[in-house]
Amino acid sequence: MSEVLIITGAYGVGKSEFASQLALLKAPCALADLDVINPYFRPREQALWLKSKGVDVLGSILPNHINQDFPAMSGNLRGAISQNIPLIIDCAGSENGLKPLASFEDVLQNAQVWLVVNANRPESFFDQIKPMIELFESRSHLRISGFVHNTHLLDQTDPSMILKAQAELEVISKALNVPIVYTMINEKYKSSLPIHNPLVCFDHLILRSDWMKGETL
Repeated sequence: MSEVLIITGAYGVGKSEFASQLALLKAPCALADLDVINPYFRPREQALWLKSKGVDVLGSILPNHINQDFPAMSGNLRGAISQNIPLIIDCAGSENGLKPLASFEDVLQNAQVWLVVNANRPESFFDQIKPMIELFESRSHLRISGFVHNTHLLDQTDPSMILKAQAELEVISKALNVPIVYTMINEKYKSSLPIHNPLVCFDHLILRSDWMKGETL
């Protein structure tokens, strides 16, 4: 049975980027794109590049296309769960975005579910975390088992912003008994941030069009 990780979160928090960056670290692995809410920043749009790095992107029986959505989803996700490679599932955290998970509820009971948090997104302000967890757990019948901290403002991000949000999330983490499993940061901040939980560090963002040029991705 595969290690199965479900990555979810509010709109715009960077969950698809995190799922893609994590997949690169865990390759060879499979990345299932079940985000039917956001038409942009989808792992499916970079499927060929990711495959060249050892990441098999699942999402449709159709060729890579921006309009492919869950109704066209092939049965290969169930097959991936039975394989002996990690499976990462990218799923929107809204009520409608959670619907695709219902079709796989029977094979996802042992999955780890991580909620991506970006304190600079209104939908992900810290006072929204508990209600979001309650929504996810009531709709999916799965439990949130970890937080992924991804506070940023793209090129306006600075270390103090990350550390302030990290400290606030650590308080929430203890209160809810949900650990911070990863913090995602730009590689340039790695040596200057005293963060004690595991890090996912990136040189470039995978899912932004500015970087969609060969090996500069």
